[in-house]
Amino acid sequence: MYKIIGSHKEFIIGLLLTLSLLWPLFTAPYFTHHDDVQVIRIYEMDKCIKDHQIPCRWVPDLGGLYGYPIFNYYAPLPYYFGELVYLFTNNLLISAKAMFIISFLGSYVFMYLLASKLWGKKGGSLAAVFFEFAPYHALDFYVRGAMGELWGLMLFPAIFWALIRLEEKINILRLLLLAISIAALVVSHNLSALIFLPLVLIWAAIIFFRRKNAKFLWFSLGGIILAVALSSFYLFPALFEKNFVHLGTTIGGYFSYTEHFKGFRKLFLDRSWGYDSSIREVPGGEKDGLSYQIGWVHLAGWILSLVAAKILWKKNKNLSIIIGFSSFVILLSIFMINPRSEFVWKLIDPLKYLQFPWRFLLLVVFFISFVSGSIFLADFKRKNVLWAFLIIAVVVFNFSYFRPAKFIKTNDEKRLSGKDWDTQIKRSIFDYLPIYAKEPPAELATSRYQILTGDSRIFDFQEGTNWITFKTQTQTHTIIRLSQYYFPDWKVFVDQKEVKVEYKNNSLGLMTIILGKGSHEITARLYDTQIRCLSNFITLIGFAVSAILFLISFQRVRRWMSYYRKRMN
Repeated sequence: MYKIIGSHKEFIIGLLLTLSLLWPLFTAPYFTHHDDVQVIRIYEMDKCIKDHQIPCRWVPDLGGLYGYPIFNYYAPLPYYFGELVYLFTNNLLISAKAMFIISFLGSYVFMYLLASKLWGKKGGSLAAVFFEFAPYHALDFYVRGAMGELWGLMLFPAIFWALIRLEEKINILRLLLLAISIAALVVSHNLSALIFLPLVLIWAAIIFFRRKNAKFLWFSLGGIILAVALSSFYLFPALFEKNFVHLGTTIGGYFSYTEHFKGFRKLFLDRSWGYDSSIREVPGGEKDGLSYQIGWVHLAGWILSLVAAKILWKKNKNLSIIIGFSSFVILLSIFMINPRSEFVWKLIDPLKYLQFPWRFLLLVVFFISFVSGSIFLADFKRKNVLWAFLIIAVVVFNFSYFRPAKFIKTNDEKRLSGKDWDTQIKRSIFDYLPIYAKEPPAELATSRYQILTGDSRIFDFQEGTNWITFKTQTQTHTIIRLSQYYFPDWKVFVDQKEVKVEYKNNSLGLMTIILGKGSHEITARLYDTQIRCLSNFITLIGFAVSAILFLISFQRVRRWMSYYRKRMN
């Protein structure tokens, strides 16, 4: 027991320090943060799963109770995990906390696995502790509550670790590890994937040209293709059906990247901490309410890594190249946050979807933390003292950032009722609003339908996440408007025959149908478009291929297959 602890003491010390940063999650039922949508999204995901709408795309309550295609566009993997926890705990707050916890602990473990692979155990633990104690990690966790970014930060080191393992030994299991980690990033936070995956491609190319190993190239490409297949259920609809929703609201006005550039003082010198919003500072105007600091101790670690790169150049050029590549990415990312980079943002149009240039701090904190561990391969004197000093310094300087602005005494029942419910339902109501709605609703839907003209009695009204059924006894020609946004392919059937759905005659794009005299049975359902059907099918193929590859990676299975192939011949 003592030998095991002794051989992993650096990892254990770092893990205990990481766990200490989670103290607010156990102090009160919940806490305030900007993106206070985790509970309601888990609740909506739970409705989807129990209604057998898999994958979940349309949720019934968001969008002001008019329904919403949130998971057709917003990366859903963290919420699938939250739903899994909810199925076991039946507690939404615990499930939301579990989403935060897994992302944070996963970040530590994957960074340790990656960094220790190159820098050894001491370097691995230092890099992992630096990663966890980065001020931007605290900002995402306790200020913004940016779940997608937290999961993205967790998966950055996982992908690089998978790539290095594939370089060491090329086999099917390591191809699967690379594919699953890339797919998980895409389905966790597409914006993180947008800025990180190009670097993965570049690094894979560097490995190929250094090794001149065609097998590595083909296995890497196979992993990327399999990752696309696994994530296609979300990736392709998000890309090819973006014209079905209002995206202008996510990149204009306050969310325009032009409003959120930050200067070098904010990144390098300013240690102030706040819980307000990101704004564009002008002389005499309102001050920015958030911190974008890289961290003084992190900057010191980066400088030491550059010294280590020079020392290592004669011993191991490959490691020096890794430090150099990482430092180049750090410098480029810092430039992209600065207003002088605006011409690049204009030149590369997809960057506008990042909204905040300071999102490039994702890359800064990842690569700075990663290379900081390299100093333990250089000939620095008293490495144990240096390790302890840096660990203590980063804890002393940054521990105080890891706390929320306010704790909340609440429970699931309160979160799903009264003002809390209304606030969550209305939150970000214009993000991904179907284009058929010219404006967001001023109030929540007060009823599930409205009889505009005519005399009808409606009964046996039932609804699920993406379907509605009811019966009518219609005395005169009747027009009924459902409290449901139109979205391709909502279809309505009257007495099992599809009828025309009108949605252009009202500003909210609500579905309207006409009924003639008599008894009727009405069914409305959101079906998958061709893109969604094809995407689901490709993902199923991806899962099937992954399962087959996993099985044949075992020697016993290969022997069994070889035996029966010979018998058949």
